[in-house]
Amino acid sequence: MHLLRNARGMRVAIDAHDASVRAWWAPDRYGRLADVLGAAPSAAHASTGWRCDPPDDGCLLLRLAQDGLSVRLAYRLDDDGSLHLDCAATADAVSRFALAAPRFNLQGGRAAVGDHVLRLAADRYRPWSGGCAGDAALDVAGSAFDFRQPAPLASRLAWPALAQSAGFRHDFYWTGSGQLREAARVADPASGRVLRFSSTQDSCHLYSDARCFSLLAQGVQLQPGQVKRFQLAYRLGVQDIDAFDISEPVSMMSNK
Repeated sequence: MHLLRNARGMRVAIDAHDASVRAWWAPDRYGRLADVLGAAPSAAHASTGWRCDPPDDGCLLLRLAQDGLSVRLAYRLDDDGSLHLDCAATADAVSRFALAAPRFNLQGGRAAVGDHVLRLAADRYRPWSGGCAGDAALDVAGSAFDFRQPAPLASRLAWPALAQSAGFRHDFYWTGSGQLREAARVADPASGRVLRFSSTQDSCHLYSDARCFSLLAQGVQLQPGQVKRFQLAYRLGVQDIDAFDISEPVSMMSNK
């Protein structure tokens, strides 16, 4: 386990075994630190056996060479609260590569995340198919999956289309890729913490259950000799919830 630190007192723990983010201590609106990660991160086909260099000035470099797959992954924690991931992968044979996604609970501890307010700049969605080709992506307009205007997770899970679901397991798509840009923002009214998710990809996977949520980069499929690069950034800060233009009421659910 390796720790990255910044000038704001944040600490991020990276597990060198599978290159996952295991803990992230961040302040709330009152400056109180808490670990904002929930259950252990997960990823379909996540790779283990990484090698890493010792952290240097807020940066950690990890390398993976396994079954013809070669990956270089750099983590950097900035003083503005941004955790950057810069990944480059190549392969000698047809391969698939995916990172483990940190699962967040912005209140810290085991509080419910139903009141977490999500804005997601995606105009299409489809149920997760485990990385396999599934049905064509559908338009989010008029559905429970339209988060282009911020809405609490719990309010959308109460819609008929999701009434029997314990949470989200869906892929979301937007137009444009190549430049690192903000794709999603999640705010917790209780703590004031806000998470911003940026990506150079044109899609992400949204996972949620009662206690945590994650925004996961899509896995990449590699052909022999092909090189693929992508960047992600998770930025943690604080914000007045009134400044977040919420399209539906926050229910202030009990944290059972």
